[in-house]
This record gives sequence, C-alpha cells and structure tokens, in this order.
Amino acid sequence: MVRPAGGVAPSLPIRGQSMLNQTRQVLPLLCAWLATPVLADVECPRADRADWMPESHFRQQMKNQGVQITKFRITPGNCYEIYGFDVNGEKVEIYYNPVDATPVAEVATAHVAKP
Repeated sequence: MVRPAGGVAPSLPIRGQSMLNQTRQVLPLLCAWLATPVLADVECPRADRADWMPESHFRQQMKNQGVQITKFRITPGNCYEIYGFDVNGEKVEIYYNPVDATPVAEVATAHVAKP
C-alpha cells in the first residue's frame, strides 16, 4: 500500500472484520452520543437558592436511606443530580428538586430513592 505524504493511510476496513462487524461496534457508541442531549434537558422548578436544601443535608438524607453517592452536581436546569448506588447496590442516576429533595427524573436506576 502506498502511503500519502505525512505517513497516514486512508481509512479502510480493518483486516478480518466485515463492514457489519464494524457497524456493530460503532452503533452503540453513536446511540449513546445521540441520547446525551436528551438526558441533559431535565429541568427543576425555579426557586431562589436561599430556599434550596443545603447540599450537606441532602447528602445526609440520601445516606440515611442507604444511597451511596459517588458523584453529586448541580445541573444547568437547577437540579441536584446524583450518581451512585441504592440500598440494593444497583447503580442510580437521579435528578432531584433542590428545594424539597423530591425526585424529578430517573435516568439509570431500578427505583428512585425518596426522601
């Protein structure tokens, strides 16, 4: 094979793999990428930050329910978002209203941990 200037070969199918196999490898990644904007649009009711439950109280409330938080963030839609594990050890990704800690959206979980 003749390489173009710069030493980079044109993109060709990998030897031994059919185009179908390559599609099977790429399709799940493409689907996940396309779904990302949909998941990011969760909105919580607008409220003054002074009315929000303090993060420390929210974390303690989740801990008391047996929820282990591995990642916590405030979303652009004004929600508390947690990643972690519920009392049964199942992965969770849940959006909560920051005022009263009620679940707003459930993304990746078997059930929602309620305050």
